[in-house]
Amino acid sequence: MKNRPLIGIITARVANPEQKQLLHGILHQADKLGIDTVIFSNIYNFDKYYANTEVENRIYDLIESGRIDGLILTAESILNPELQQNIYERIQHRDAPVVVTGAVIPGLLCINNDVADDFEEITRHALEKDQFTNIDFLTGPKHIDTSLLRVAGCRRTLEQYGLSLPEENIIYGDFWLNSGMKLAEEYIAGKRPLPDVVICANDYMAYGLIDTLLPSPIRVPEDVSVIGYEFVGERYYHSPILSTYLRNRYACGQKAVEMLYSKISDHVPEDITLTGMMICGNSCPCGADAFYLDQELSDIRRAQEYLQLNFESNFEQQLTVCRSINDYIHVLQEFSYLVRDCVGIYMCLYESWYSDTPVLDEDAPMLCYRIISPGEGTDIPQPFRRKSLFPPQLPGSTAKTRLYFAPIFFAGRELGYFIIQYDKPDTYDKSFGDWLKIAANGLEGLRMKNDIRTLLECRNLSEHHDTATGLLNSTGFRNEAGLALQEAKPDDRMLLLLVRTSLFTDDTSIDSRSTSVRLEAQVVDCLRKVSANGCTFLAKLEERLFAICSVGRYTQEDGEQLVDKLTTLILHTPLYKEHREVDSLCCEFLCIPAKDAVVTSELQQLRECIQKKQQYLTTLHSHISFPAYAALRQSIFRDPQNEWDAMEACRKLHLSYGHFRATYKELFGISFHQDLIRCRISLAKHLLLTTSLSLQNIAYRCGYEDDKYFLRQFRKLTGMTPNQYRNA
Repeated sequence: MKNRPLIGIITARVANPEQKQLLHGILHQADKLGIDTVIFSNIYNFDKYYANTEVENRIYDLIESGRIDGLILTAESILNPELQQNIYERIQHRDAPVVVTGAVIPGLLCINNDVADDFEEITRHALEKDQFTNIDFLTGPKHIDTSLLRVAGCRRTLEQYGLSLPEENIIYGDFWLNSGMKLAEEYIAGKRPLPDVVICANDYMAYGLIDTLLPSPIRVPEDVSVIGYEFVGERYYHSPILSTYLRNRYACGQKAVEMLYSKISDHVPEDITLTGMMICGNSCPCGADAFYLDQELSDIRRAQEYLQLNFESNFEQQLTVCRSINDYIHVLQEFSYLVRDCVGIYMCLYESWYSDTPVLDEDAPMLCYRIISPGEGTDIPQPFRRKSLFPPQLPGSTAKTRLYFAPIFFAGRELGYFIIQYDKPDTYDKSFGDWLKIAANGLEGLRMKNDIRTLLECRNLSEHHDTATGLLNSTGFRNEAGLALQEAKPDDRMLLLLVRTSLFTDDTSIDSRSTSVRLEAQVVDCLRKVSANGCTFLAKLEERLFAICSVGRYTQEDGEQLVDKLTTLILHTPLYKEHREVDSLCCEFLCIPAKDAVVTSELQQLRECIQKKQQYLTTLHSHISFPAYAALRQSIFRDPQNEWDAMEACRKLHLSYGHFRATYKELFGISFHQDLIRCRISLAKHLLLTTSLSLQNIAYRCGYEDDKYFLRQFRKLTGMTPNQYRNA
């Protein structure tokens, strides 16, 4: 490797046909020039942020390795705009040449197929070979340049033949199947006259069109012909076989390597044309080309073979029963045949992969495990540092290097990455994506088996316990509380508390659900802090509804203190403070003689109290001014130490002072000034309960410069001094 240049390829969606064509061109040309390649790709490649999968994009941190001599970015494959920007910034800060395909980025060397030229050729084929003159053009969104460039190419050719493309013959879609389906429905309903041919800006829209026309009276190509663009494959799944234009992504990949290599060395780049070609099918009169049909069928059979192998294997089950990292490695070795045509698989794990603490240090220690390799190599894991990209020597590797880097992660935690090695230019397929997901799930299962805390929390789980938290469930809670009441002394009282968290919260998205799961763990921790008594029972009765029950010599005042401390602890947990509103917590209790208590009845009574309070809060939330006032109140609660001023708040809300005061009290049942004091004292309570800070320090953190004034306000609001509250 020391004598061969090494280029990095930044990409995503590597199993998609468009990217496979581009990568094949890159890899074949690199092989021809004696260049080693490393490909960095995520797995899911979502176009939006999701907390559980965002960590997969840390695989792109590796492009900063000093061992890489140059970079190729396949820009159109990266869907998330924030990720795009992050990658752009990284590569522009690197002291290495960069070539970009599929986009124009100022300051970087960019290359792309000329789509306008391609559509000139497509239109010329329709006019000369098929003798069509009446054309409809289905393109992408009107605000995207590439949609308009495709139309412009078509128009240029028509003008050369003395024809035109009227605006009413241009249909704007979204580059996906539904655009073609919608256009087909218009033809079928007679809302749009049939042309001779529909030229589609990509194959997916063309597939949607011919699939929808298939069961209708309109025949393709007898009544209307259809031509696609891109040659993405999968033509065998649609009828008739689509005529399409091969966008020469392969040549684009070749040219990118040539241009990059000329920047790395004194290499004179080869002149490679990017012109594509028509691949005829049965959706126009030309008829299908048997050579390309056979090639596509061969690819489909190959893919199906590996999908079937994955389906029939017990890879996932074998990983589930692993008890050690050695067991896990052996299972990966056994099922490495599921990864098509690779000669080497290496797993690079952080030394702390089994820890709950996320890895953020670029110099974190890692271990490289050999799964399979083209040559003999040691099975002893090789230590190295993350910033090194890969170990000084991949055990059993060969001189030529074609490597793929794919992330290993689970539920928002980065565990490491796989390195896949090929001995010939190739790209991995969808079955490898499934293999990666199964391997990551198996590693997380192994981590949990080795997590002593998890084992301890789960040691007594039964039908009476909630499996997520280890607390009693509804059945277990009633049983335990019932037994405690039976054993109660004559003067004992039952203290029963219900707390409903996260009112008005929607957990339907992946992100919000993930937050709720983590937040629940913090709520359970708060419950345990306020109920250290061994005779106290904790339960999760249902989602976001928790209970505390204890039998002993309790008073009404004990219940009030319990509610106060639990509410303070929950509202000030980091996640709750960040993601939930200050009024999203309902806490109710009762303290009655044990001899009179019936657990089921008392639980129902408290549930009704909480429901009434929730209904009342829902009514307040419907007030037209509530969102603005609630945002202000939440800001105060999060930062009560700031200098909050009512007049300044009025100016921001564009309200008179009198109207602001009246509405604030109407919505929250307390004046702005008193609410500010309540928020400051709430923070003080939290600090008293959770820290050993001095009273002077606490006063300062809560916005009080005069600690004596703080003491007076604290006592006025709570009925006790801060020290009494801390020691209670």
